[in-house]
Amino acid sequence: MNYIFLLRMIKSSIGRKQLMALTGILLSFFMLIHLAENLLLFKGEEWYNGWVDILLSNPITIYLEIGLLIIFLIHIIMGIWVRFEDWVNSRKRKYKMINWQGGRTIGSATMLYTAFIILAYLIFHLFHFKYSDHSMGFYQMVISAFRSKFFVSIYIIGSLSLALHLSHGFQSAFQTLGINHEKYNFYIKLVGWIIAILMVAFALISVYYLLGFDLKVDINTNPVEMVIE
Repeated sequence: MNYIFLLRMIKSSIGRKQLMALTGILLSFFMLIHLAENLLLFKGEEWYNGWVDILLSNPITIYLEIGLLIIFLIHIIMGIWVRFEDWVNSRKRKYKMINWQGGRTIGSATMLYTAFIILAYLIFHLFHFKYSDHSMGFYQMVISAFRSKFFVSIYIIGSLSLALHLSHGFQSAFQTLGINHEKYNFYIKLVGWIIAILMVAFALISVYYLLGFDLKVDINTNPVEMVIE
């Protein structure tokens, strides 16, 4: 029954947009969870590696990963499909499409570009975690990456693109789902902007370690000896 309902949504233009919107909202909240995981870095190696060990040893994790992958794929495929349809329809009608979600902003104008940047960064991020040296532990692997200007530069581009994408995408998704009322629109936009701003924290975390703010001087021994906490 669920598969039939899903197929009906995919066959419908409105259904495809609603699928893209729903999966986008789910991914937005997942990013908040992922940010919370990254904040564990500030608690130190034991906390961060402990959390990773819990995830890796939990049999439920694999099902969550599969579910997350499906949500990502649906969002990406529906996004490309909807965008292509809009492009074809605009050419047929021979006029410039006006964004119907309440005015054109930088976020709305760059949705397609930021989407591809985010996708490219996601692939890079997954490859990095899969093929990096895990023998040092996940905490040291992440910190080592954040010592790299190249990696942090990519991280900043990905994080800012994500923030820009969500600055429009979050509130637009609710409108697509029919949740569009003057009584709620302000709060939806506010939550969307808060989430978008929080995404910048990913970049700030990487810059924090790149600049070595986690390093402390052990004044009881050698003043030039740096100890990584």
